[in-house]
Amino acid sequence: MITFAPTAAPSAGGQDSLTRAGFIGLIGRPNVGKSTLLNRLIGQKLAITANKPQTTRNRLLGIRTIGSSQLIFIDTPGIHTSSRVMNQKMVSYAVETLQETDFNLMLVEPLRPGQDVPAEDQLVLQHLQGRASNTILAINKIDGLPYETVLQSLERYRKLAEFAELIPISALKSHNLERLWELLLKRLPENPFFFAEDQLTDASERFLCGELVREQLFRHLQQELPYSVAVQVESFEETPKRLHIVANIIVERESQKGIIIGHKGQQLKKIGTAARQRIETLLGQSVYLSLQVRVLKQWSRHEHYLQAFGIE
Repeated sequence: MITFAPTAAPSAGGQDSLTRAGFIGLIGRPNVGKSTLLNRLIGQKLAITANKPQTTRNRLLGIRTIGSSQLIFIDTPGIHTSSRVMNQKMVSYAVETLQETDFNLMLVEPLRPGQDVPAEDQLVLQHLQGRASNTILAINKIDGLPYETVLQSLERYRKLAEFAELIPISALKSHNLERLWELLLKRLPENPFFFAEDQLTDASERFLCGELVREQLFRHLQQELPYSVAVQVESFEETPKRLHIVANIIVERESQKGIIIGHKGQQLKKIGTAARQRIETLLGQSVYLSLQVRVLKQWSRHEHYLQAFGIE
């Protein structure tokens, strides 16, 4: 279980015997900043981030307890249309989440003058199916934009649906997040806590370590990175001195394997070093990380491989 020492957080209005707790879905199209916002809201890096669509593949729970309130955020894959089996499964996770939460937080980006509302934003609204009134719409990435542009975006999105609230924010710069906290806290239903007060997520350490390796693949390879890449943690063994992790990086073609390994193995070494440092920061202990690259042809097209790699 991952726990953390709470950083500065907004007041929940004073502690009392009444507790509030709720599940909040973070929804939106790909690459709109959901994972960055999750990390800001829980006060610690949990979800991996990258400037590449569909970085998030699984639903990820982030938990923050503030006084007598517990907020359970569900980070979801971006909702989009695709003919790929893997992408369709990812979208189904997100759509299912819309129906399972107490309320939702939908993220969009500001609209430039003359820009139409993106088709994928409209697709998300279709999936809300009458739950817009139980959804807070946050216009993200407002840093550096003229105030008038932000206001016009708010007005245009306001006309699309009867949202519970609309708010402009910058997850990256933490702009207006205190006001967002206020909106989230006031909508929490009366419930006992679902998790321990110091618990950060329900994801296993093994899963999170695999995600941190995948994040470094995104960051080091960027546009060269093959989309169909997965990370499977083969062994996860505690020893008195350090944690030993062996992870397989799965690709579909030999040429992709060469891209990841790089000249004389230098690219793979850089990825491994950066991932190890991230894992040590998360777990607070020394780590030995061994990475291997394996070819599994067309794995992303087969149900049994998707299930084996946690994409169910």
